[in-house]
Amino acid sequence: MSHTQPPTPPQPPAPASPATPPPPQPPQPRFQAPEPPVPMQPSTAALSSMEQSIHKSIRVAQEVADEVRLNAKKEAELIVQEAEKNADRIINEALQKARAVHSELIDLRQKATVYRARFRTLVQSHLDILENSDWESLEELEAGLEEAGQQLDQYAEHSSDSMEQPEDYHHTHLGQHQDVYGQQLEDVEHHYLDEVDEPRRELRRTSRKMKRKAMF
Repeated sequence: MSHTQPPTPPQPPAPASPATPPPPQPPQPRFQAPEPPVPMQPSTAALSSMEQSIHKSIRVAQEVADEVRLNAKKEAELIVQEAEKNADRIINEALQKARAVHSELIDLRQKATVYRARFRTLVQSHLDILENSDWESLEELEAGLEEAGQQLDQYAEHSSDSMEQPEDYHHTHLGQHQDVYGQQLEDVEHHYLDEVDEPRRELRRTSRKMKRKAMF
């Protein structure tokens, strides 16, 4: 006899496994950059136009560079010319000032030479006056004056003696005494005046000569 197995009870369904979460997406920017346009193959005409534009730009740049170079050269030449003019002017002014100073120096030397010569002549003239022999004549003049004074005293004494003599004698010899003593007085007076005036005149002549020498 066969043994029948009892039927197995139905198994409850297995719980479904949870779904795997998708990976996190990077944050989207607030403003998305536009996608670059798809490059287009330029045409031959466009390339030729671009080439002409480039050549034209190069020519313009070359012309501008040449013009700038030419202007800079002209400006440099003007600056050099102006500097040369200023240098010539400064040199000429310096030469003129040097000539003026040299001329003034020569003039001052000449004036100093003339002044020294005149001063030397003036000093020499004064030395000549001091060493002149006229000073000795002044001593002789002084001696002559003393002698003339003595003669005048003698004349005065004779005059007083004649006044004391008798009247007849006075009348008799008065004219003779007056004539004699009058002549003596005139001789003494002329001699005195000549001796006084002659040294003075000689000193004046000598002084005038020395002054003229000092002036020349």
